Amino acid sequence: MLKNILLILILTMTSSYAVQEKNIKSVMDAKIKQSIKIFKNKSLSQKQKNKKVIKIMDPIFSYATMAKISLGKRWKKLSSSEKKAFTKAFEHKIKYSYIDKLKLYNNQKVMTLNPQKVKKNRIKLTTKIIGNTETYKIVNSFYKKKGTNQWFIYDVQLAGVSIIQTYRKQFKAFLKTKSFDALLKTL
Repeated sequence: MLKNILLILILTMTSSYAVQEKNIKSVMDAKIKQSIKIFKNKSLSQKQKNKKVIKIMDPIFSYATMAKISLGKRWKKLSSSEKKAFTKAFEHKIKYSYIDKLKLYNNQKVMTLNPQKVKKNRIKLTTKIIGNTETYKIVNSFYKKKGTNQWFIYDVQLAGVSIIQTYRKQFKAFLKTKSFDALLKTL
C-alpha cells in the first residue's frame, strides 16, 4: 500500500510551471499524462525517467514554503545560511524519497477532480488513482503567491495524512534531543 501511495504522490506532483487558478486542473491533468508517458517509455533508464519527471514537477512546488512549514517555530531561529541549507536538503529528501517508486506504475486509471477553493489564497486539488482492487486519494494543497496570480503546491495529503505535518512532528521530536546540524546531516 505504501508503494502505491508513493506512486500517487509522484503522479500528482507534476507541472512545468506555477499555475494560474483557472488552469490548475488542466495543467495537472496534462502533466500527469506526460509523466505516465515517461513511466511507460521502455527506452529510458530509471535514472532518465527520474530526471525527466523531476524536471516536470519542480517548478510547481514551493520547496522553501514546505521546508519552512516543516520546521515550524524553529524556522525563525535559523540564520539565513541555515535556512538555505535546510531548504536544499529538505527539497532533496522530498524528491528522492519517492522518485525511486516510479517503476511501480501499473496502468492505473488517474482521475483529477475539480479544484476546491478553501480560502481566497488556498486551493485543494484531489486526484484519485484507481486500481483493480483499490482507489487511492491524494490532495495537493496550493497557495497563491502574494502579489501574483501564480499557485504553488505547499503540501500533499496521502490517505488523509499531510506529508509536511508528518515531517514537522518528526523534526520537532528530533530537535528536542539533537542539534539542527544533526538534523541537516540526517536529511
